[in-house]
Amino acid sequence: MIAVVTGDIIHSRKVNPEIWLPKLKDFFEKNIDDALSWEIYRGDSFQFEIEVEEALEMVLCIKSLIKSNQLIDVRMSIGIGAKNFQGDNIKESYGTAFINSGESFESLKIYTLNIKSPFEDFDTYFNTLLKLVSFISDNWKPVTSETIHLSLTNRNLLQKEIAEKLNKDATTVNKALKRGAYEEMLEVINLYKQKIKLCLN
Repeated sequence: MIAVVTGDIIHSRKVNPEIWLPKLKDFFEKNIDDALSWEIYRGDSFQFEIEVEEALEMVLCIKSLIKSNQLIDVRMSIGIGAKNFQGDNIKESYGTAFINSGESFESLKIYTLNIKSPFEDFDTYFNTLLKLVSFISDNWKPVTSETIHLSLTNRNLLQKEIAEKLNKDATTVNKALKRGAYEEMLEVINLYKQKIKLCLN
C-alpha cells in the first residue's frame, strides 16, 4: 500500500506565488526521490505519493512550510490504498490510494486535514485527532510555523541548534514550539505510525 496526499493552497491569490511556490518545489525535490511521485498543478494544487508511515509527518512539514506566510494556508487529504497503475506522472497513476485521497479531499469543508484508508476504525479514530491537529495548526503564526518546520525537518538538532539556525535565542524557540504544540504533534505523528503499522501487518 501507498499514501497519496492531495492538497491546495488556501487564499493563493493573495500572495505572489514566487513567495511560496519555489519553497514547496524545493521541499518536494529534497524529500521525494522520484520526480514522478509529485506534481504541482493548476498553479496552487499539488499531489504526491509517499510511504504510508511517513504521510502525516510530511503533511505537517508542508503545513508548517506554507503557514510561515500569514496570508495563506493549505488543506490536505491523505489517501491510503493500492496503486494499480503507474502513469507517466502522478496525475495519470491510478488505484484506491488515489481514489481515497480525492474523495477525502472533496470532503474537506471546515477542517484542513483528513484521511481515508481501507480501515474504517482507523479513519474514525484518526479523523477525530486530525480535527484537533487542524484546529491547532490552522492558528500557527509565521514565527511558530517557521520554528516547527525547521524542527520537524531537522529532528536530530537540539533546540539550541534550531535557535542558531533561526538566529534567535533558545527561549524564543522554546516558546514558539510550545505555542504550536510541537511535542504534542510529535506524539500524534508517532501514534499514527504505530496505529497504521498495526493495520498494515
